Amino acid sequence: MKILSVSMTNFMPYKGESRIDFPTDEQRNVMIVFGDNMRGKTSFLNALRWGFYGRAYGRHLREIPLNDLLNKDAASAGDFCMEVRIRFEADGHSYSLHRRIDRREHVAIPSRPEDFVVQVSLQKDDIVVPGYLIEAEINRYVPEQVSRFFLFDGELLQEYETLLMEGNEQGKHIKAAIEQVLGVPMLIRGRMEAETILRSAQRQQSKEMAQIKGLSSLAEHQLALQEKQGAQERSIESLKQQQAEIRSQREGLDDELEKVEAVYRAQTESKSLKKRQDEIVKRLEQIASERMDLVRKAWIDLVQPKLRVRQGHLQDEQDLIHENMEKRGRLESKIESLKKLLSNEPCPTCGQLPQIENRSTKQTELAKCESELLSLSKGYAELAAISSEIREIEKLLRPGVGQKILYLQAEERKLSVELTKIDNDIEKIEEIIRGYDTEDIASKRRYRDSLVRQEGGLDTVVSKAEAELRATRSELEILSKQISIQPAARERRSTAKVELCQGLVRAFTESVERLRDNLRSKVEDKATSAFKRLTTQGKYLGLEINENYGLTIIDENGEKVGVRSAGAEQIVALSLIDGLARTGRAAGPVVMDTPFGRLDLKHRGNILRYLPETTSQLVLLVHDGEVRKETDLAPVAARIGKEYVIREVSTRQSKIEVQ
Repeated sequence: MKILSVSMTNFMPYKGESRIDFPTDEQRNVMIVFGDNMRGKTSFLNALRWGFYGRAYGRHLREIPLNDLLNKDAASAGDFCMEVRIRFEADGHSYSLHRRIDRREHVAIPSRPEDFVVQVSLQKDDIVVPGYLIEAEINRYVPEQVSRFFLFDGELLQEYETLLMEGNEQGKHIKAAIEQVLGVPMLIRGRMEAETILRSAQRQQSKEMAQIKGLSSLAEHQLALQEKQGAQERSIESLKQQQAEIRSQREGLDDELEKVEAVYRAQTESKSLKKRQDEIVKRLEQIASERMDLVRKAWIDLVQPKLRVRQGHLQDEQDLIHENMEKRGRLESKIESLKKLLSNEPCPTCGQLPQIENRSTKQTELAKCESELLSLSKGYAELAAISSEIREIEKLLRPGVGQKILYLQAEERKLSVELTKIDNDIEKIEEIIRGYDTEDIASKRRYRDSLVRQEGGLDTVVSKAEAELRATRSELEILSKQISIQPAARERRSTAKVELCQGLVRAFTESVERLRDNLRSKVEDKATSAFKRLTTQGKYLGLEINENYGLTIIDENGEKVGVRSAGAEQIVALSLIDGLARTGRAAGPVVMDTPFGRLDLKHRGNILRYLPETTSQLVLLVHDGEVRKETDLAPVAARIGKEYVIREVSTRQSKIEVQ
């Protein structure tokens, strides 16, 4: 299948008519559409989706109401007609699909989806296809259930990356969506219908057994279990409905909060800055107080030079006194020695007088020493006074306040500069959040967080309730077998019907599991094939799939790769999507909106080389910050058949033009 052209009239930002011709040459089957963010790339994707299926989706796959699809400028001018025409060819036939809305009669200004009337027509080889066959004819070539795999944006990659995390709750919901796409629910519905018939047969059996002597107690127990099973099923259905409602609320809040995320971050930053502002103001007040205390002691620094001079003089005097005291001691010792020598006392041993040579010289030396001793004062009082004065001076010569004042001044200057910057930043932030109810934003975030907790709590409750339901079903099946083996029960038609229905339920259950296993095996093979072409690590053996369709990289040693980069996560997710798409449909067009978010040039090159070979047409909706035309598109340059650019006309209007 190939798309030939798409024409849009008043669809979202595209006022008036816009026509896009698709490449049809098999060797040049790539189309590039450049456009800045919020200019209309996703709207072009939605034009295709709405044209084929009558539905357009926003974030979290939430359907966009018809009144929000109509171009606002056109509506303001009184033009309420919106249409999409898609020309395509498949299996040798040419098709022209036309979907259109207009306001209903007697509706002046439509404001709700109900205010519009929708018309759809399809021509096959210029022959009109009856209305009741249009949907089936479209689904032959572009099945809606697998459309998310060939009409997808970057959000789909992020969504499918959650499958790569074991035990992720969101992954369970995506698993259900995948199985919906691959047809598993058809068998599940068959099993559910068989279970419904089984319950009816068991009720009939219980009524009949109640009339048989000896089986009434078993029948009563069976009826009680049936009622319990019904109550459990209703409870689970109610819980899942609550889950869906809470999830819808949470996703809606996520969308709202994403739009004001910058405001919230600014508000959070403002609170942090104001806290720091208060800290700085308090510290500046402390510095001012400390500096005043230090200034009162600043006179000490002024007299310290003179005190040091006085200290030097006193230390000299102290040294001189110490020197004189030492000299006095030596003289006293010498005088005492001379006096003993010159004394006329006889020797206590022999009784003779000592013989002194040069007695006169010794006497003269003694006189000189005594005279010198008299000239030296004792100095004890002076030494005590000097030492005391030195101690007082040393107290005043302790580290002064000048350095402390300089340090405080430097800190004050630094804090003042920081405070000025904070004041300017707060002023800018106030400008950003002006006009927004920041308390309302904070309240919504708190409510969103509470919804997340409720979701998690309900997941646990549902899992427990489903386990209890399985136990009840198992107990009911065992009881039915006990009843069936009773001779009196064997003769009843209800027993035969119960056994037949139980066999059907088992057959459907086994078929569901067998189909799941087969599909997972096929998806794993195709995803591995894609992964080997997309990855830049040639030594990887491939991918391994788990029961939730999560994929794990297997290295050259057959070991699981535990830690993967953000780019590797995207490659694995892309491989999964490619595997799912090729499992669920034949080759056809693929439209990708912003697919290269976190990929390096080598991975981008691999993707650009691979996808044109596995699709009939590849349409890439990109912005110049994501893809540089001159370099990034080199691997696929020879295959580019069409190029378009989306240009801004106004904030609510864009125009798509040939590049």
